[in-house]
Formats: sequence, C-alpha cells, structure tokens
Amino acid sequence: MNRPRPLPTLLRYATMSLIAAILLTPIYWLIISSFRPADEIFRFAGTFSLETLVPRRLTLDNYAQIFASSFPRSLFNSLFVAAATVALGVFVNSMAGFAFAVFDFPLKTPLFIAVLLSFMMPFETIVIPLYTLMRTLNWTDTYAALILPEVAGGLIIFLFRQFFAGIPKEIYEAARIDGASWWQIYLRMTLPLSGPTIATASLMMFIHQWDAFFWPLVATSSADLAVVQVAIARNMTLEQANWGALFASASTAVLVAAVPFFLLQRYYVRTVVSGGDK
Repeated sequence: MNRPRPLPTLLRYATMSLIAAILLTPIYWLIISSFRPADEIFRFAGTFSLETLVPRRLTLDNYAQIFASSFPRSLFNSLFVAAATVALGVFVNSMAGFAFAVFDFPLKTPLFIAVLLSFMMPFETIVIPLYTLMRTLNWTDTYAALILPEVAGGLIIFLFRQFFAGIPKEIYEAARIDGASWWQIYLRMTLPLSGPTIATASLMMFIHQWDAFFWPLVATSSADLAVVQVAIARNMTLEQANWGALFASASTAVLVAAVPFFLLQRYYVRTVVSGGDK
C-alpha cells in the first residue's frame, strides 16, 4: 500500500496555509482596525509592519458609537428581510424545481431556458421596470418591496430541479399507485429528502439579501427600513468618512453573515458539486 510521503504533504499544507493567510489578512485588518482609536486606524497602514497587524491600543468606542445609532435597527431589517426571503424562497423555488423535474407540460424547455437565463442577467437591467411595478402596487418603501422581488431565483430553481430530477421516476410512480397526490409526494416525500439543497438555497438567498445594497437603496427611502449595507455606506459622505464607525459596522456585518456560512458550508459544496455533475 502506498503511503503518503510526508514532505510533499507538508509542503502542500504549508502552501495552502500561506494562501489562506494572505487571503484572510484584509479581513483581519478590517476587524482589528474597528477596535483601533480613530487617530490610529491609518497611522501604520502606509508601511507593512507589526503595528499594522497588532494595534497599540484597543477601544470599543467605535462599536459603542454604531450601536447607539440606528445601526441595530438596520441589522434587524436585514435579518428580517433575509429570513422572510429564505422562508418564502425555499417554498416557491422548490415547487418550481419539482414541476420542472417531474411534470411534462407545454413550453417546458423554453421556460426552463428562461429560468437559466434569468440568473445570468445583470440586475441593473430590470431595476426600472421592477421599481415601476413596485410603485404601481404601492409597495415602495415597504418590506414587501425588499422581500418579494428576491423570492424566486433562477439558480435556486435550477438546484432544486437537479435534485428532484435525480430521484428515480419509479418512486414517484409507486407513490401515485399507492394513492398519494402530487402535493403529498412533494411535501412529504421529496422535500424532506432535499435537506442539503434546502440548506444551500437558504445560505445563498440569505447571503444575497444580506449583501443587497442597490435595490434597497432604490426601493426604500425611510431610515426605519434601511438595511445593513445602506447603513454602512452612510458612514461615508462626499466631505468626510467616519472610518471607525465604518469599520465597526462592516466587521459586524461580516461576522453575522459568516455564522450561517460556516454552519452550512459542507451542504453548499456538496449540492453545488452534485448539481454540476448532473
């Protein structure tokens, strides 16, 4: 039996660790800078040294400043919008994926191609008609404008379709012979089996909504409906920038978004790989 050679293995892990350290250094600098006093944030940024990575003084003033402002409200808005989008999106996209995988209906292939093209289209191309629709429905400056346009997603439908298409059709036929309706087959049989796909879809929709900036900026104008990315951007103006509050709010947003990613990353990798193979 061939055993792995220790030296090549050690070099491989050392190289991977070095690459990871290089990629994570900017995030580390962002987070550690949020604990620096305002007058020291860029003091050692011009030349790379130990003081660049290890601050001389630490302070919580930047975090005290943002949590004394409207930033907690923005955190709540983003969490609520992301959670509502995930709850509705899993239901809607899984039903669409189930229909594309199981049923034969007119224009099935052109509709599925349209679904695939939808997640390749730049969002900026539909902003004006989407805003017009929201205004016609009187949904501007409401949670509905932030949530409902993001519920259905072409990529999420594609992932569910790939999973449901991988289930042998004999199982569906056997369930139908036993008297199960299509609704029962979807809700009680196939949906519980799609746990990894649900986890992946939830993660993708959550991160997408958490990072949303352009559409929330267009769809809402009330400060009470500002999401976290809009709140972060408000620390910068044409005249000046509050770097301490900016780094503190950005670090908070990064850490909150990292929690579901680390919890669900194994399902994400598994689903994306299997979906590509199919």
